[in-house]
Amino acid sequence: MIDAYGYIDDDDNGKEVKQEKILTKDPNSNQLTVTDLKEILTVMITLVKEVKTQYPDQQTDVIHHHDNRLEHIKFQIQFKNNNNTIHNLDEESFFKEAATHESLSELILGYCKVTDDGEEGTRIYISHEYDEGSPAGTYAILALVNQDKKWISSYIDFLRTNDLDHEVEQMWHIRAVIDKYQWSEDTCRLAIARNISCCGQSGRQQFNDFIAEGLENYLEKEGNKKMFIDNILKEFQEWDAVEFRLKDGSKKYYINYIVSRVKHFEKVLTEEEINKIEIVLLDRWDMFQKN
Repeated sequence: MIDAYGYIDDDDNGKEVKQEKILTKDPNSNQLTVTDLKEILTVMITLVKEVKTQYPDQQTDVIHHHDNRLEHIKFQIQFKNNNNTIHNLDEESFFKEAATHESLSELILGYCKVTDDGEEGTRIYISHEYDEGSPAGTYAILALVNQDKKWISSYIDFLRTNDLDHEVEQMWHIRAVIDKYQWSEDTCRLAIARNISCCGQSGRQQFNDFIAEGLENYLEKEGNKKMFIDNILKEFQEWDAVEFRLKDGSKKYYINYIVSRVKHFEKVLTEEEINKIEIVLLDRWDMFQKN
């Protein structure tokens, strides 16, 4: 079941919507089987899509809404086993179980995708009995990451859809991922993104903490610095805001809001290394304008 809440006009009048679906559980087990989990995931994605049609305001690239927009949903799963014991699952506990099945990974990513585009153009939030919780999909993507570090790149994509100027628990989640897998190319990519596209209100400080907590020593090992610089350039290539500034901003704007972020790495890169990256970014501007 999904309970949704959003706003419908300038006066912030509320609009509540409920979508509910009752499924027949696999009778072969008292626990949720992979068959159960797959069906629940498929239905949850469908229900979120149906809820979003009730709040049709365009949810992307917006500064302020004056219409009909979805703010948060409450995710509820309840199942009864063969012993008539009732179990209640929230988003976190459900996805911890679902992510143990590799065959469900694409559906889990599908849930993360469908819960994007909420209030003010960022993610829908999950509400609970006390207050507003984390952005919807947070525990889904983290469940995948905790199964295998190959999902870190998908986690970075997910973080880019969060409003990181108003963080909830993201700092602690990022730290937990790096603590789990230690320093490698995958975790370096996460640290780099945290300093650029996923910077938000706390990114620079957290990156500086990473330096003191082993990143600086890791980069001193042969080959690691080159890998790190290559991934900084890759981060700038993938960051959507770069394309936006190239197309719609002035060169001054591009320098102030894109190129300036290279200096976020001044504690681990030499001045020469920073200059080389900046030149690549400025060359990209010149090439775009010529074309």
